[in-house]
Amino acid sequence: MAFSAEAAAERRGGIAFHYATPLSPRMLEWYGRFDVLVTHDPLPRAQVDALHRHGTKLALYEWSVAFYASHATPWQRTLAPAALLNRTPLRGHLGATDADAFYYDPATREHERERAPALVRRLRTLGYDGVFLDTTTVASVHPEALAEYERRHAGSPYDEVFARFLAKLRAELGKDGVIVTNQGFRAAAQYLPYADWEVTESLITYPHDGGLVLRPWLEENDRWNSTAFLMPELLGPVQREYPKVRFAHLNYLDALDPRRVEEIVAIARYFGAEAFVTLPSLAADARSDIYFADLGAARPRREGYRFFARGLVVVNRGSGVLRIPNPGGAAYEDVVTGERFRGRTLLIPRGRALVLRKVAR
Repeated sequence: MAFSAEAAAERRGGIAFHYATPLSPRMLEWYGRFDVLVTHDPLPRAQVDALHRHGTKLALYEWSVAFYASHATPWQRTLAPAALLNRTPLRGHLGATDADAFYYDPATREHERERAPALVRRLRTLGYDGVFLDTTTVASVHPEALAEYERRHAGSPYDEVFARFLAKLRAELGKDGVIVTNQGFRAAAQYLPYADWEVTESLITYPHDGGLVLRPWLEENDRWNSTAFLMPELLGPVQREYPKVRFAHLNYLDALDPRRVEEIVAIARYFGAEAFVTLPSLAADARSDIYFADLGAARPRREGYRFFARGLVVVNRGSGVLRIPNPGGAAYEDVVTGERFRGRTLLIPRGRALVLRKVAR
């Protein structure tokens, strides 16, 4: 996947995810074009240093609410049973069905005061800049563990207590560290004051009929499964309240078709966020230059389109041709296919979601 022959103005990409290590030389160079790369396991130190030379920061995967016994760190192995919500291993819920998980009690001294320093010591040993806290908030806690938390700490909301760890982590990492939260918008007041990035997962694509497909755009009878409702209603207020947090949508496809990747990126940028598209394994060669298209500053969003200083994003999920007023007659080019659109009215066929850059007529 690449740009058309006429080179487009580029910017750095936002945030990327790759869970296979180490990286090939070509992947190393490509991920060096992003501001942040999240990996599940640590990269070799030589690759960490190479990415830093490119200007990329590294964030290490960390399950927010629990850990697996089989992958426990030295600090996690030191935790006394009283620091955990379950003495018998738990499986399932948002955790793996074939691995034993232990859930933190966030109200304990170990979690509130010790977890952040232990985590930051590990990050600094590895040369990493920060952490990706996956599956955050009380909604991610196994029901049996949550029942124990509520028995122990009635009247102390889980997310408010968990935020003490986040405050400590922010202090330990310092202003140059990176905290990436996943689904933190569900309890924004407790999570996003400490985050640099907030990631949503599978809000644009979702599993359906055995495959990964785009969500419906707007189903009046199923609005909570409709992108055009979810984005402005669920995320819009949070984005406005936390303007210093960068928002990104992580979505999955069965195959990385360039046109489908473009659709997802277009939808994300239409709603004022970044995107990253990969396979469910998060280990694919997901290279596409669409992430680096520099459209410039965003203009106000209109129905089905959004102008930028140097480009245009279109999401025509309606029933007919979308007619976009273009009084100056500027010409635009699809950054994936090179298809040109020009004239005082731009005609976009239905079913298209495009990232267009302004070009000379």
